[in-house]
Amino acid sequence: MLSMPLPEGGRHMEKGKAGKNAIRKRAASILVLTAAMQMAGVFPVQAAPTGPGAPPELERYDEATLARLQDNRIEYDEIADLVHEYNPDISKAWDTYMSSKEDYANMVTELESQYRTVKDTADGYISAGQLMGNPLLVSTGRQLTRGYQGVIQGMRDTVNKWDTNQRNTSMLRKAERQVTAGTQSAMIGYETIRQNIATLEAMVSLYEQQVEMTNRMAALGMATGTDLAGANSSLLTARTQLASLSSQQESVRRTLCMLLGYDPDSNPEICPIPEFDMSRLEGMDLEQDMVKAIGNNQTLIAQRTSAKGNTNDQIAARSRMIDEGDQKLTIEMRRLYQEVQDKKAAYEAAQTGFAAAQLSRDAAERQYRLGLLSQVQYIGTQISYYQKKAEKESANLNLLQAMENYDWGVMGFAAVE
Repeated sequence: MLSMPLPEGGRHMEKGKAGKNAIRKRAASILVLTAAMQMAGVFPVQAAPTGPGAPPELERYDEATLARLQDNRIEYDEIADLVHEYNPDISKAWDTYMSSKEDYANMVTELESQYRTVKDTADGYISAGQLMGNPLLVSTGRQLTRGYQGVIQGMRDTVNKWDTNQRNTSMLRKAERQVTAGTQSAMIGYETIRQNIATLEAMVSLYEQQVEMTNRMAALGMATGTDLAGANSSLLTARTQLASLSSQQESVRRTLCMLLGYDPDSNPEICPIPEFDMSRLEGMDLEQDMVKAIGNNQTLIAQRTSAKGNTNDQIAARSRMIDEGDQKLTIEMRRLYQEVQDKKAAYEAAQTGFAAAQLSRDAAERQYRLGLLSQVQYIGTQISYYQKKAEKESANLNLLQAMENYDWGVMGFAAVE
């Protein structure tokens, strides 16, 4: 076989200084891409907190939204954006991912520039081969041109498909949504604790008054030892619960801060979660939502796109697996739907109970001012009011969490195991 010398353009690419730089750039780009994919598939990545205040993706937000993200206040409806921009692992993974995309785009430009030099050399091979009647020279020139064109097109296709793959199948997007769901739950938990603390602080004050009054009544022979023991027991229980919740609140607060990229010692304002928007229930359509959930669920997608198998048994087993997965998800979505309905009924009942307690408290305050109600009776009415208030607030957050779970299920995050 005739041994052909390496074309000058090729030699310069591989051995010259520019060629070495190109090789290093390609190697670096591949390493960056690999790191990005690892971050997308293996979570979490250990990264230093960035903290709100770092520049977000400005083109994603209008001026008002951007101001909210940087105002040192955590609001429930901005959790998704805060996670995307400031969660240490997610924001780092996105930065690496987008950097890799840019590196590939730069590589396409570089390769296209190099291609012009290679094409001149290849055209020379083809012309010389045709002039000399040497088909090997012609073939070599054409192969060189096609080879370089293939590399460029492959790199260009990678860049063109980058965003599509990210939207449809990226493990990074899945990881971000999982962190968002977890952060929502953390904030709901924090709000539950905060509301319970406020209730318990009021209850402790009322129980202290109740104990003091029961002591006075016991001294006058108007209350028994059992009455006094009961009052003290209620006070001790409330104080113990209050101390426990205060400790839990700090732990949840620090976790929430870290999930959103804040330094836990910076004490950002964690805003109260608004009352549940009942209009969200109007958009629920179980049958349609189950179809969406099946189409979005990554586990089921993996099952549907798995190899069909080579034997009848393998094909049948795969079909059963897909059917079972669909059935399990259907059952889970029905459960999530029913949970929302149950929490809705509980919330409405709690609202009714709280409204009645408000009326009773208002009446008791009027009667107490007029001297028509004893202090013992008045305190009892106040205690009942705060208990019903706590029940209503808890039911509100339970309904919110159930609704979030259902919506995440529709988006593809319901369990099918």
